Amino acid sequence: MTRGMTDFSPHELQAHRLNLYPRPDRSSMTAEALARAVGATKAQILAYEKGHRVPDPPRIRALAKALKIQPWMLMNRDASDTWTLADWRRAMGLRAQDVVTLLAISPKNYRRFENTGIVPSRRPQFVDEVAAALNMPRQVIESAIDRTPAVKDRQARAYELVVAMAEKYVPRRGPWKGPASDDKNLHELAEAYGRPVQRLRRVLTYELGEIRQSQVRALRERVVADYDTDRDRQANASDAFARWNDIFERDLAQIPQRLERFHRTAQPSDIWQILVDLYSVDATVRADAGTWAVAALLGKHAHALPPHMIEHHTVDDIDVCRLTARGANHVNSFAGLYAALYPTVRKPLRPNARGNARSRSLTPETFTVPGHPERLVLTLPVIETARSALTGAKRSLLQARLSTSYTLTMSATALTVSPAEAEEPSSNPS
Repeated sequence: MTRGMTDFSPHELQAHRLNLYPRPDRSSMTAEALARAVGATKAQILAYEKGHRVPDPPRIRALAKALKIQPWMLMNRDASDTWTLADWRRAMGLRAQDVVTLLAISPKNYRRFENTGIVPSRRPQFVDEVAAALNMPRQVIESAIDRTPAVKDRQARAYELVVAMAEKYVPRRGPWKGPASDDKNLHELAEAYGRPVQRLRRVLTYELGEIRQSQVRALRERVVADYDTDRDRQANASDAFARWNDIFERDLAQIPQRLERFHRTAQPSDIWQILVDLYSVDATVRADAGTWAVAALLGKHAHALPPHMIEHHTVDDIDVCRLTARGANHVNSFAGLYAALYPTVRKPLRPNARGNARSRSLTPETFTVPGHPERLVLTLPVIETARSALTGAKRSLLQARLSTSYTLTMSATALTVSPAEAEEPSSNPS
């Protein structure tokens, strides 16, 4: 019996072979026919169906292909909500070496990811890559990672380490400096997440600094509750003190989960900058579901945008994209952490109560392609660069190729789309 394949279900194999779950594109098969399709013998197929033998992962894939189903449909799925990533991999009929080959990664790094949930630092899209290799939704992969015993143990230990550092550093008077670089708890936490100590220090300086603000507010209310002569103000302050303490404890408890999520999804500075620019588009001009950013004008790293954060589309032959809900949530959740790691990167614009972006008079500009209802948008950096180029070169027009079929012409006040000429000099404002 192959290790890890104990969830194989003989009943499911027989049921799918006999087409007990009828589908228009499938009919029942004899054991002989199935055996021929997968390069086995009739005796082997019957042994699988009687539970006398368990097929190895390659044979699982072959059986599923012959039966026109997914490999996991041959498993006993009653306990699938407890499966780890290794369980799902085996359920998809893959050996660890198969995934290593598909992803072109070292066996050591893949085993580390599968056993501990640590994403290789140089592969920020690795969870998306694994999801594609296993032909599974990313959400299923993430849930499976969360069930991994080592991940649960790391979060439990991370909470202990974070609490210890909070108790040591948060109450200190004076300017906030965060944990000391040589703190042993910080070093243990950095090792647990497989990241440099100074990176973890910046992350925790931000996280603990946020909850420190809650403690400061709680202490202010406590002073009022203890010393104010007005009883109503004392009572209100006492309630506020309790609320701020609750917020402090809640946010402290969430830091380990935030660390886990952040180190699983964190992007390098150039990709983060593009996510910020797309978020700022949403904060300024995206009034409906029909506004898209032109991918070709987002910069040379646009091809590396994380798939689960970006929705792609085409308008004629122009590649366009925008943030998904998960992408927007990522920007919202971790903007402070990225600012701590990459202080020079542009920060996302935030809409005010009326839905307009704050703090910038310049806004993204939109245009349309003839015959298409979608609004296409230029992000703020593209506009700023293009306007500067027009001013600096004392030119009235600037052109950029949007696709093989279209050219964008930009003036100081307008954007115009026209058919691209056969040979056109490239002048990309980004």
